[in-house]
Amino acid sequence: MNITSFTKLEQQEITEVLDNFGLNEKDRKVYFSLLNMDSGTITPLSKTVGMPPTTVQAIMFRLEKKGLLSVTTRKSRHVYSANEPEVFKKILERKMQDLNGIMPLLKKLKEEDSVKANIKIYYRERMADIFHEALNSKEKLVYEIVAARDLQEILGEKFHFSKRRIEKGVRLNSLRVEKHEIKKYNKAIHARELRAAKFLPAEFTFSSSVMFWDSTVAFFTTKREGLAFTVNSPVITEMIKQMFTMLWSVSRKMETIEEV
Repeated sequence: MNITSFTKLEQQEITEVLDNFGLNEKDRKVYFSLLNMDSGTITPLSKTVGMPPTTVQAIMFRLEKKGLLSVTTRKSRHVYSANEPEVFKKILERKMQDLNGIMPLLKKLKEEDSVKANIKIYYRERMADIFHEALNSKEKLVYEIVAARDLQEILGEKFHFSKRRIEKGVRLNSLRVEKHEIKKYNKAIHARELRAAKFLPAEFTFSSSVMFWDSTVAFFTTKREGLAFTVNSPVITEMIKQMFTMLWSVSRKMETIEEV
């Protein structure tokens, strides 16, 4: 059957689909002619389609590369035959397999490229705004390395960070400077307040603090200096988290009151 035997709508549908497989008008003409033949060589086929043999040969090479035809040698001549049309399904299946193989890499590339690191600076009374952001942690987990007395001066007594954090179900992993500690705890209190905490080694006496969650790291000076800033960066957050893990391994428990 010749392609012209189909209706114009059917021909248009075939043309559009094959165009998606990268077959241009000349490719399609040669392919359709080859489908009508059991097999053929370049010269007879070029006469059938009305194209120079060199053009047909180049088209044959492209169609063979796409897997749409097979080539055998007969008396030193190349003989071409079209593969069964079901080959298009196999081509799609192979493409899907290839695509599935690289999909995780493409997603990773998009995630890495879509992340825009940024910095926000907070002065004086605005420093407490950072704690509001921390309470919205998607992972429901906040880490901190803190000098509690100085951090409490920034927050003030009215903020009630622990109470708000517990209400939202946000857990806290805390490394604390013992010299600047202002409260006493035991295991029961830590458990009730969704907190895991340790004292840093005694040689740590700094007054500033670091808090991080999700992909955000917050740095605090003291109330006297009146400056804090956040960095939104997965790369920096990962580095700080690894430092936290290392410090956690060398720190000691902070149960400072007896169990009731």
